Formats: sequence, C-alpha cells, structure tokens
Amino acid sequence: MKKLLLLLIAASFAISASAQQTAPVKMAEENLLFDSPDQGQVHFPAEINYSGTKDVSRIDIGTAHSQRSFRREDCPVISYNKDLDLVSVTFIIDQETYPEAISDGTVATFYSEDHGMTWNGPVVLSDLSSEGLRNYYPSGIIYNPTGNTVVADAYGVYQGSAPDEALADWSNQAFGSSTFGGANYETYFFTNTDGYDGYFSQFGLTQIEDYVKAFNILSIGDWSAFTSLGMEDIQGTFNGTGFDWDLENSVVDFPFNIDPADGEAMWVGKYTFSDVAAGLVWSDDGMIGYTWMVGSDENDPAGVEPIIFRTADGGNNWDQVDYDFQDEEWQEFFRDGATEPTDWLIYPCRDAAEEYTDFCIPWFNGTVGAVDSDGNLQLFGDLTSGYYDIFNDWEYYENYLSRYNYTGHLFKFTFGEELIDITWVDSLRSGPAVDLTSGSNDSLYCGTSGWLRRLQLTKDERSEEFFVTWTDTRDGNNVVENYKPDVMGWSFNSTTGTNTDPFCYTCGTLFENFYWYVQAAERAIYDPVAETFTVPYLNAVTISDFQNNGTASADPVGVQYVTGITFDAIVPIPVSVDELSGQTNTVVSQNIPNPATGNTLIEISSDAVAPVKVEVSNMIGQTVYSVDAGVINGSMQVTIDVSNFEAGVYFYTVIIENERISNKMIVK
Repeated sequence: MKKLLLLLIAASFAISASAQQTAPVKMAEENLLFDSPDQGQVHFPAEINYSGTKDVSRIDIGTAHSQRSFRREDCPVISYNKDLDLVSVTFIIDQETYPEAISDGTVATFYSEDHGMTWNGPVVLSDLSSEGLRNYYPSGIIYNPTGNTVVADAYGVYQGSAPDEALADWSNQAFGSSTFGGANYETYFFTNTDGYDGYFSQFGLTQIEDYVKAFNILSIGDWSAFTSLGMEDIQGTFNGTGFDWDLENSVVDFPFNIDPADGEAMWVGKYTFSDVAAGLVWSDDGMIGYTWMVGSDENDPAGVEPIIFRTADGGNNWDQVDYDFQDEEWQEFFRDGATEPTDWLIYPCRDAAEEYTDFCIPWFNGTVGAVDSDGNLQLFGDLTSGYYDIFNDWEYYENYLSRYNYTGHLFKFTFGEELIDITWVDSLRSGPAVDLTSGSNDSLYCGTSGWLRRLQLTKDERSEEFFVTWTDTRDGNNVVENYKPDVMGWSFNSTTGTNTDPFCYTCGTLFENFYWYVQAAERAIYDPVAETFTVPYLNAVTISDFQNNGTASADPVGVQYVTGITFDAIVPIPVSVDELSGQTNTVVSQNIPNPATGNTLIEISSDAVAPVKVEVSNMIGQTVYSVDAGVINGSMQVTIDVSNFEAGVYFYTVIIENERISNKMIVK
C-alpha cells in the first residue's frame, strides 16, 4: 500500500494508450450491460457527450518530493481567492530541484496571477527538520487578510502531519504560514496526546472571514485497527503576522459499530483504504457546519454510509443528522422504477444464504461535500451495494465479499437536519475487479480506492452553483480497474434545483487516460463575459513518473495545472457593466417590490448614452418578456408587469449596447 510500484501493475494498460490518439467514443446502448449477469445493469444516459472539450491542456507548476502530497489521502492543496484573482498550489518540494528546500520535508507554495498560465515560487511555508521531524500529507490554502489587495501580502497557509525522521511516531501535526512575498514565515508543530494519531491531521483547511478552519481525525488504537474515532475542529485566528492555533475548539465522537471479533471500529477508511470518506465543511459565515465519517453506525447499522453531525452555532454544539436509507421512500429511489432487483440503481443485497433481499444497503466508497447558501450540505457519494447480513457475519468485510455492483453510481445528497433529497448523477464505468477466490485487494488500491474516483467539489462565490469532478476509465467491460482515468464533470444549482448532464473533459485530448492524482480548488473562477465557471485544477504524477518511479516516499513527481475544466453557468452571476468593461459606470437596482405580484420597478443609472433593452427569462433560459425601454441619459426607471407570470424565480437582464447586467427576482 505504501509503494507507487503498485501503479506499474497498470503500466501495460495505460502507457500503451499514449502510442496512438484515441478517437472520441460515445457509449452505445448495447454496451450497457456487465459481462457477468451477477453484476446488474449500468444506466448510461443516451445523450452524454464523451468526446472531450479539446481545450484541456497541462502547464508545469513544479516538482514535488514524492506523491505523498497528492495520493489517496487527497489532502486539499489547490486554492483560489477571488479578491486577488489568485491561484496557489502547495506541496512538499523536491530537494534536488529547489535550493529553497531545507530538507526532503520542506512544504512550499507556488502561485499564479494569470489563472495558471505562469507560476511564481516556491515560497517556503514550513520545515521542521531542525526538530527531527518531516512534513507529510500537506494541505494548503490562500489566506487573504480583510481589505488586502496586494498579492505579496496575502498568506500561504499549511496544515499536515509531522512524523519523526524515522517515520515511527505519527503523533504530531504541523502548521506553517508565510506571505507570498516571503515575509512573516512561521512554522509550528503540536504533539497530540491521549493516544491520538496525527496521521489524519490534514483535512478541511479553509478561510472563514478572519480565521482559518481545519480538522483532525482523532484515532485511538494501533494503525488502521482503531478502537474509536472522532473529529477535532481546529481554528487558527489571524494575529496580524501569523496564526494562533486552537486544537480543541470542539470535538465530535463518532458512534461507530465495534466489530465484536477484534474490537475495531467499523469505518470505511480501514476496509477500502479510503481516507477521504470524512469531511468538515462550513457555511460562508462559519456558523453552520457539517462533519461526517463513513462507516457503520452503532445506533442504526443500516449500511456503510456517512455518519453526519451538524452545528448551527459555529461548532459549540453538534447534533447527529437522522436519516434511514431503509425508509421506503429512499428504497423506491434506488429501485429506479425497475421490477427486477438486478435493474436497481443500487444492486440488490443478498442475505447469508445468497438470496436476494427486497431492499438495498448502500456502501459509500468516497464522499465530498460543501455547504450551500441555504445552510444545507450538498454531499456527493460514490456508491456500490452492501451485504444484508454483514452485521452478523463481519468477515464479509475482511475479504471484500460484501460488495456487489462494483462499478456503482455517483449520487448527490442534500442534508439539513435530515435527508432532504437524492439526485442520481452518473453511472461509473470502472471499479475494483476484486479476486474473490484469493481475497486479494491489490486491485482495490489501483482501482476506486487507491486513485479513488478522486471526487472533487467546487462551488461558486454565492455557494449556489456546484461543480463535481471525478475520474473514471470509461472503456472495458464496466468492471475493469480505474487504470486509465479521464476527468468527468457535472454541475448543479442549489437555488433553482437544475443541473447539467455529465461530461468528459479529457476524452480525446492529448493526455487522455492519464489523470491519476487530480484535485480541484474549493472555489471556481467566474468569467462574466462568457458566463462560465472554470475550476482551478491540477494533475500530479506525469506519464514519465508513472513509468519510472518505484516508491511513494522518495521518487519526485511533476505537478501540472490543468486548463479547460470549464462549466457553462446554470445561473449567471449578476455583475455591473463597470465590472464587465472597466470603462462605463452602470448600476441596475434590485426590483421593487421583490417578491412581486403585479408591477415591479427597476432603476438604471449609467454614464453611457445608449438604447436600453430589458429582458426577463425563466429558470431554463426562455425569454418570457422583452421591452425596448428607450435611450438612457443619466438614469431611468423601467416598470415590468409580472401579473401574468407563473410563480417562481426569474432573471431580468438590462442590455446597454453590447453589455448585459442580470439580477434575480421572485414572482409570487
């Protein structure tokens, strides 16, 4: 599990694909069934575009010491700040490449002021070699102090594990920071107590107003054989030159089932080598938060699924979110209207006698989530099916005999104080082709659980539009390992409830099939002219690294920025003409009254003298009203009669010459 050499198992499959450009492929209906009748049916939508964008390319950022910055733990290392229009990428830099590297555990950040086209750095954030420690598994973000407009005065912030040089003691966690201009460098480490393992101390790093949030998984017991797990909410308060770190802001203990055979907590990180099945995410103001870990709940052992806690007071109090997938409403959803169990979205469960049950128990392989503008958790999960009798016969987990429909499906779940809804996103085409006769799990490491699906979630500045990306090997018999991954994407607007179709970004492009350690930033870059969102994206481990490297700990890997992961806006962000052009000064007011029932009024002011047109469109983009309002010369008012509109959300757009300004209104 610790060796990149396992990647070479796949080399004969993946490298051969580079010899010849593969033509775009559209999945055909006759290819939708598994070869084995025991695997069920995959529901591929007929109209998905698998041909790729042709606009995806890679730009070199730098060289990392090893894949420890990017691998299965999937620590967040790419960040975007809208105020500075700045992208950063943080990793352990290669000592042979950079004179700035003090040791082979030096964490540094690179930054781009032109959306990844050129990169500056490295700027060192932490080195602990003088303490006999080395940094591992870093997370890194941009922290921009309130009111700052200078890139050099913004901060790179690092959080991660800090084992000793012999890698024998993992009880430390580390933090570091520096301005991008190289000032105010600070590095810290803390030793965890009470038996906690610092290995899982690199998640959830994000800026909220004038402080930084992160979390550490509290694990008690020997490595992977943990007897209990919890979540520690970490807060770093900006003090003007650095951060004061509070490691005990709040703690959540997760009620995992304990395996009676060995006394170990039943969590997915142990059984599928998937440490990303955990999270801590916050609303934009830091008041509403959700934390989850995936496993079996001792209070309701209904499957391997997220155990979710919610806070509404900034983390002072946490309550468990109550939901039950065995509820008939959700079971009907997973059945997908099919009469035969083998046609369900989630393959049906079997009991200990190998008989089909009349319900399914989902198994979550990986998760990623974020909080929307309404304070709800938008959680994405890669699901397969669980065994019915696992809780009386736990050895099914030990040798992986408990999962069916190995490819599974990707779903979006909305949680508030309870489960609100489920949306099916896409069928997955590759997965762990487990050797059930030998019980081997090597292919799991190189399949969904080693490179994982690399589930990534990015949201817009409003926390309304969400962009999920993942990797998948789309060819084969639908149960092949994920050896030749491409980047897939899907977007959703939480305000309107509308979504796009899944799309393959890298199919048919130059580096098709070579996207192993991808990662996306927390926030997207918005282009108001094109009305598109671009996700800051990276790929680590180049084709050369894949062919030549033999160890996860010492062989360097290339880090590259991936351009072209762009989504059309479902709902464009309203902007002023001044923002669009930088030349005119035009302002469009919010309509009054809003919500409206009859006439509603908007006010327009501009230093342009030009004709004005006003259009109103519905949520799916259809124009339902249009008027030529006359020529503006200073200011004007426009009245819109909405008395014949159906109740709902609409968007009014003011058009002056070639510039457009849009706002949202509600009709009752």
